[in-house]
Amino acid sequence: MYPAQNDRLTLLRAVESARNGIVLTDPNIKDNPIIYANPAFIELTGYEMDEIVGKNCRFLQATDRSQENIQAIKKTIEKGESITTIIRNYKKNGELFYNELTISPVYDESNKLVNFIGIQNDVTARMELEQRISDFYSMISHELRTPVSSINASLLALEDGSVTKLSSPGAKLVKIALSNCKRLIGLINNILDWKKLQAGKFKLQLQPWPAEEIIDTVIQEITPVAVLRRIKLEKKIISSAKIVMDPDRIAEVLTNLVSNAIKFSPDDTTISITLECGENAGSRIKYSVIDQGCGIATENTNKLFLQFQQLDSTERRPKAGTGLGLAICKAIVELHRGQIGVKSKLNEGSTFWFSLPELDYQDFDLKPE
Repeated sequence: MYPAQNDRLTLLRAVESARNGIVLTDPNIKDNPIIYANPAFIELTGYEMDEIVGKNCRFLQATDRSQENIQAIKKTIEKGESITTIIRNYKKNGELFYNELTISPVYDESNKLVNFIGIQNDVTARMELEQRISDFYSMISHELRTPVSSINASLLALEDGSVTKLSSPGAKLVKIALSNCKRLIGLINNILDWKKLQAGKFKLQLQPWPAEEIIDTVIQEITPVAVLRRIKLEKKIISSAKIVMDPDRIAEVLTNLVSNAIKFSPDDTTISITLECGENAGSRIKYSVIDQGCGIATENTNKLFLQFQQLDSTERRPKAGTGLGLAICKAIVELHRGQIGVKSKLNEGSTFWFSLPELDYQDFDLKPE
């Protein structure tokens, strides 16, 4: 039901007062032209009203019309649907601005499409900041990776005695240096992986793989770390199966979860790594990592899988890292079309889990064995 005359005037005043640029277009006229623009849109673009009305919104793209998001907008409008996206637009003076654009259809009482409303938000500052951060991380990671790898190779040569025989104190120092070097390489790799994920260049190498073998691989790799803390790693196989996955990446996810469990668990405790398959797991397979650590406050669990987030509920000791580990885990699991989550209570331990569905071989150009 349409609002009364007074209500319509109030709505119009609200649109006129809005700080976001707002336009209305008429899809029933050829080329879906703009029929109204509010003052904020005029201020944002630098065009006058008589230079705006009657034109299609594409005039803001100038000659920059090969953007992928523009095609997505076109298809959405053809379907009479809504979309929120970011595109490059240009002001009257030629200045570039990044426009976070939300387009929504407007239907009348008979469900006829009568207008599209477009809400513009200038996010140039945000986009430029994100690009500077991305460039900074790229420079740091690439500039560090080569020398750190060289240092690591030199330390390995010292450790195995192929260069010279070390004294007991010297061997201990080399071992410490190797441990820190390995951690630094891991941090650099996290940054590079995150950049690939953001750019959509992170590719999975999918193949049929025994789910239980992932646990065996992780336990073998991480047991030396657990032993130092006198933490027992316990494998529990409720049921197992072979499933299409990227075994290296899934091992990376499980390793990250187990490593975190070790960090936040008291000495002389047990961490259980479980595997369940089929209907009881609610998916094809489900891995769980159950610790007896400090737990996580309920209000913080939804922050865990966000980038650059680190929580230490106990605040008893610092935890080094980029804050990207769980965000990368989430991205890898979701690339497998799976889910990841956590169940935890403060001072009662945590259960981190992720589940993977049965992937369709045809979707990934694979043939079953």
